[in-house]
Amino acid sequence: MKTINLLTGIALLLTTNCLKSSAQAKFLDIGDKVDIYPTVTWIRGTPLNQLDKDKTYLIELWATWCKPCIAAMPHLSELHQKFGDKIVFVGQDVWEEDIEKVRAFLAKNDKLMNFTVAYAGPQATSDFDKKLIKPTGTSGIPRTLVIQNNTLIWITDPTQLTEKTLQLIVDRKFTVAAAEDALKKN
Repeated sequence: MKTINLLTGIALLLTTNCLKSSAQAKFLDIGDKVDIYPTVTWIRGTPLNQLDKDKTYLIELWATWCKPCIAAMPHLSELHQKFGDKIVFVGQDVWEEDIEKVRAFLAKNDKLMNFTVAYAGPQATSDFDKKLIKPTGTSGIPRTLVIQNNTLIWITDPTQLTEKTLQLIVDRKFTVAAAEDALKKN
């Protein structure tokens, strides 16, 4: 009888702990508020801590080992040239163990990304991973997060970023459906 009570107690404890941990993990979806930029190391550009509700942020998740990420950089830099005065572009390096590898990559490819760059740190200890990557369900890169009025308005990838979709964002006429329509017309 004591063994059954002990096993029941352990099962109850494990179930309670599982429920607690899942309740603490916040899922972020389009329409959810985001007002703080997680703790990262800023490598280039102006550091962000608090997100300004009057600004729009395009956060591009990338890594030095990610070939599609690197292939997207010239396109993103072109968009930054056209929209950088209206949208804050951030190249957020993720899932890398060594900041020096990131710095060396940027030094070697200094013209590849012409916007702010940050390093999130190793995945296991990354505040950025814990507060934005996992909650948005991101499991691969490249991935783009667009935040406007402190609200997550789009989770996409750089191939979906065009002058038309960014103009929708700038004009504050963006919806996912409007972006899909603009992409179909391309």
